[in-house]
Amino acid sequence: MNGYFITGTDTGVGKTNVTAALLRCFLDAGHNALAIKPIQTGCRKTVDGFIAEDVETYAQFTESYFPKGYPDACCRKFHPACSPHLAAQLVEEELDVEKLTYDIKQLSADKQLVLVEGAGGALVPLGQGETLLDLMERLALPVILVADNRLGVVNHALMTVKAIRERGLTLAGIVMTNTSPVQDDAYLRQNNIETIAEYGDVSILAEIPYFTREKRAISIIHHTKKIVAALEKKTTDDIDCVKAEVDFDQRYIWHPYTSALNPLPSVKVHGTRGTKIILEDGAELIDGMASWWCAIHGYGHPKLKSALRFQLGRMSHVMFGGLTHDPAIKLCRNLQKMTPDGLDHVFLADSGSVSVEVAIKMALQYMQADGQKKRTKLFTIRGGYHGDTSGAMSVCDPTGGMHHLFSSLLPQQIFASRPSCGFDDEFFPACLDEAREIISKHEAELAAIILEPIVQGAGGMYFYHPQYLSGLRALANEFGILLILDEIATGFGRTGKLFACEWSDVIPDIMCVGKALTGGTMTLAATLATHEVAATISRDGGVFMHGPTFMANPLACAVANASLEILQTTNWADLVNNIEGWLKEALTPCRRLSAVKDVRVLGAIGVVELNSTVDVEKLQSFFIKRGVWLRPFGKLIYTMPPYTMSHDEIKTLGTAIFDAISTNAHVEGN
Repeated sequence: MNGYFITGTDTGVGKTNVTAALLRCFLDAGHNALAIKPIQTGCRKTVDGFIAEDVETYAQFTESYFPKGYPDACCRKFHPACSPHLAAQLVEEELDVEKLTYDIKQLSADKQLVLVEGAGGALVPLGQGETLLDLMERLALPVILVADNRLGVVNHALMTVKAIRERGLTLAGIVMTNTSPVQDDAYLRQNNIETIAEYGDVSILAEIPYFTREKRAISIIHHTKKIVAALEKKTTDDIDCVKAEVDFDQRYIWHPYTSALNPLPSVKVHGTRGTKIILEDGAELIDGMASWWCAIHGYGHPKLKSALRFQLGRMSHVMFGGLTHDPAIKLCRNLQKMTPDGLDHVFLADSGSVSVEVAIKMALQYMQADGQKKRTKLFTIRGGYHGDTSGAMSVCDPTGGMHHLFSSLLPQQIFASRPSCGFDDEFFPACLDEAREIISKHEAELAAIILEPIVQGAGGMYFYHPQYLSGLRALANEFGILLILDEIATGFGRTGKLFACEWSDVIPDIMCVGKALTGGTMTLAATLATHEVAATISRDGGVFMHGPTFMANPLACAVANASLEILQTTNWADLVNNIEGWLKEALTPCRRLSAVKDVRVLGAIGVVELNSTVDVEKLQSFFIKRGVWLRPFGKLIYTMPPYTMSHDEIKTLGTAIFDAISTNAHVEGN
């Protein structure tokens, strides 16, 4: 949907006349355009229903273009002349932003350009905690602000400009009106315009002088023509700019896990909302990936945005060496309370990979401080993934993993086979025999066991039996080595437990968390350790030798605290349990397809494993056409959606996956 949202600094500032004049000028310029009034209060009662006066104004300005009469372009009409939320309340109705958005899109479906006029100011309440700004955000149209040039307009305009921009909306510019004639205040009015332009860093599209009612339409249209010309030029420039940006991206920006010279195509995103990714062309995709598993609350949660804005106003960053701050202290308290008992010491890192590096260094330094200087290697299982930095890569699968090219350059660790006992299988103690044999053989050189608890993520999305993890904890105790659990992907409810290690009633010596920690808002991770680990490292004046520049970034810590609060105050376990049931329902039909090797679901994780490697580029294109976002890899098509996803959205994901496989959309060259 192309067009503009017209809002005002207040009611009675002339935005209906501006909207009607803009419509007339766009029609004169050859555009198939329509102006829509989502909500009108104070409507006249007639025998045929309510009449929306603003729509009548659109009709008066554009009569020659609608010989059969102007369309009924008002979505909701109310008789009480008051704020929309109160008008709806007085007649025992509700205003719903999603329904309004749908109605607007239906009215404008066959139009080249649409003008949507708000009611009053941008923050006019609609009810249920929503305002007109929520509707503006939902429509994602550039905004034209209409401001009446009078005493007080500077404050009102600048506050509205700030509110619009804080929602990530594009402000096309301001139209200054004069609803009263100039007296002896011409200098003041001119200064208003200059001050708003300077302090708001915003374009003044036009100033419309005061006109008597008789000359209103012709005069306003005359002054509006230059606005349309400027907007049309900017639109053309923007289109050219988008093409240039995409071309630059394709040529010079190195995206993850792809070639610099022949990269996989990247689709330009305009914004996100709830469970949706909104593309530059306005298409909406159901995000089945939660942006690589971190946006557990969906996008744009008001508590996360509020926490970020508040902290940005106070302090965006300060070094953590020799200094501390409330967001970091609160976050570490929260992590200490939420994680398994005994993980009392918290080291804040700036990414999941770094938190794994920190964990490995802790384990090695622990052994050095404890006098066990030959214990410098790590034990892990094949099929694991722990990150893309050197230490983390060394404990990823050395042959089947994505970092096998570097295996000869990395520290050589000790590997056992991937556990043969699946999550839902009957457990046999013999599953641990290989691990016991290897650990016993290398006991003198092993510092720690490191693995992802229960779910192996990017290494293959394999779910192993909880008792296997319990057995490794027992082996670590028996042989005097540390247990490191990488909960970066699984932590904060993803598997149906707050932390995946709870499936085994296991407490690690060191634990890494990340991804969902900030709800997908900023990069942040943490490494937690027991007092025994921390005290041993710090023995005899020892210090832990690690300190990222952006360690404990206040913005990230503040939004992490908000994310954890959402988790603690909502029924996340029920949400994840529901998603698990819906995923089983949606993905089970894939089992009957010959191309499918296995289907597995645990918590908010759904995996379809195929018999052969998929064509990622081809599948990506297929899924976008079906209105979903999934990012397959290897032989896997999988989803780890936000916890806020609905039953219907999960059904849509499942249907898209089934159809992709059944039509061979995953097969290269088909």
